[in-house]
Amino acid sequence: MLTIAIVEDDDGVRVAYADLMSSYGYEVRAFGSAEEFIASNCQNEVNCLILDQRLPGLSGLELQSQLKRQHCALPIVFVTSQDDEVTRAKALENGAVHFLNKPIDADELVRCVIGAQAR
Repeated sequence: MLTIAIVEDDDGVRVAYADLMSSYGYEVRAFGSAEEFIASNCQNEVNCLILDQRLPGLSGLELQSQLKRQHCALPIVFVTSQDDEVTRAKALENGAVHFLNKPIDADELVRCVIGAQAR
């Protein structure tokens, strides 16, 4: 079974993403902050990371940079309301496979997660 990690500080959004991914047969690990995700030490156990950019503490880009420094090649799908070209370019330049803007289409998120794993 494939495992998806979700890092999203909004409880309702995090639960909605988790329910969506579970309905497609994924095992889900959900976290309210980048720090919680790091502390879980599950980086090498998940197949894809759905990551918000605006988080309390470490931002999504900061988490992405930290994972990259640790040579963790986890595919990342950013989902954010912070849609500016600089943030988008930086995320994609650092290896994100998708950068989606909130509100998102659930089918698009699922397609992106499936595509991220095919890489």
